[in-house]
Amino acid sequence: MIDKTMTGDAARPVRFGLNLPFANSIAQIVDNARRAADVGFDVVLLGDHLGHQAPLAPLVAIADAVPSFRVGNLVLNAPLYAPALLVRDLATVDAATGGRFEIGLGSGYVESDFVGFGLPFPSANRRVELLGEHLRTMRTFLSSPDYAPAATQAPPPILVAGIGDKMMSLAAEHADIIAIAAQGHKDQIGERIEYVKTLAGSRFERIGLAFSFFQVSFDRTPDLTLLRGTSPTSTDEELLQSVTLLRGSISQAAERIVGLREEFGISYFTLRVARSG
Repeated sequence: MIDKTMTGDAARPVRFGLNLPFANSIAQIVDNARRAADVGFDVVLLGDHLGHQAPLAPLVAIADAVPSFRVGNLVLNAPLYAPALLVRDLATVDAATGGRFEIGLGSGYVESDFVGFGLPFPSANRRVELLGEHLRTMRTFLSSPDYAPAATQAPPPILVAGIGDKMMSLAAEHADIIAIAAQGHKDQIGERIEYVKTLAGSRFERIGLAFSFFQVSFDRTPDLTLLRGTSPTSTDEELLQSVTLLRGSISQAAERIVGLREEFGISYFTLRVARSG
């Protein structure tokens, strides 16, 4: 079971989310979610990639099967969607889950996702601009009492994941939760948080901070496949030192999480597993 008795800001308790891998059926996804609930996770998350299950519909099945769970995406690739149409779907999912939905957004970075769906792959700057359009549309529509279909939450919390200056600027202005997508040394986390704090001003106190462990290897030699996919030019030694790799014994992993909590005030940790089963 996950031990959540950590020191830190009691007003923002520690939460753990599990980013579920691709599964061959919705039934398998739901079964994996039940297992995550049994060991103490608070949130179940789905990604958004070509060849995987659709990122929203399974969340309704998970929420129905596991009433204790909140559900969300880590993350929706916002530029793949028309903003107003996506807002309609997000409001519907929030209502269908009884207000247990958390919106997770990113700008998209995998070219094959766009090409496979028959869409152009915009420049990095343009993808961030498109994410900004989504954020503004969501805030306007989902905060309006006249919007239909109505979400249960008004609005659902919005997480933005990223690392660059432009992404952090958008997150500082619009996000309820910011997931710092650091992959190098842990000092990068602190530098990005300070950058957001400067931009957000007094709003910073209302923003939750999240961090994702992109690869987890407990008590075994790490398989670096997932990390190589995001940092193809990095050496194995560099990948082994990556802050987003959670490895070692369970107690060592817990110490790392506590350290990040105490040093940076991060209250939401997500883990990604490489495969189902």
